[in-house]
Amino acid sequence: MKSINNLLESYKPNNFFVLQIGAHDGVTVDPISSKVKKNNWSGLFVEPVDYLFERLKLNYRGYDNLKFENSVISNTKGYVDFYEYPQESENDNEFPYGSCMGSVLKPFDSIAHKKLKYDVIKKQYQSLTFNDLIEKYNIKNIDLLQIDTEGYDGEIICSIDFNKVRPKFIRYEDRHTDIVYNKKLTKVSSNDVVSYLNENNYTVGDIENGYDRVCVCNSIFKNLI
Repeated sequence: MKSINNLLESYKPNNFFVLQIGAHDGVTVDPISSKVKKNNWSGLFVEPVDYLFERLKLNYRGYDNLKFENSVISNTKGYVDFYEYPQESENDNEFPYGSCMGSVLKPFDSIAHKKLKYDVIKKQYQSLTFNDLIEKYNIKNIDLLQIDTEGYDGEIICSIDFNKVRPKFIRYEDRHTDIVYNKKLTKVSSNDVVSYLNENNYTVGDIENGYDRVCVCNSIFKNLI
């Protein structure tokens, strides 16, 4: 049987729609940007950090079937604290990924955090809940929900009302889920997230690259294996 990640790679419906939460600039360490452009996907890309959001729109300039939302996605509607690293952290030759590590969560001493030479900056950004986002853009179908929110992925997943929208595939970063849970920064463990997905009729894959899990809605899974 194919791995779930391979199933995702082979899934090619007409009018593929992706929702990416934590889209950064649409290039840096991005698992989908080349596919979006090559296959002319439709989608909505969400990024709260202003200078990254402007880059994101620029990097997808000319792709008129894409929309962009400059907000945090959290369990709160309104303004929320957001922790990011200064733009100049991208110039660090040893670890130029500070701009990838913004989060609604305070820094939690991951391996990557320990490599940073810059102090975190606390800002406030506009936040929407996942369900608010879906309603704002009247999203009825999602082929791929792509999430990378530096430890907050599980909270977003467990907030989804799958009766309103049921992504065919979900890929999320699970590397930090238990770390932030054990530090009491979030309320869900890795097992909690997997259980919630299983209860909502998803098959959840193993972590294949050290970071991410790929999940598939069981109705799609049965048709692809």
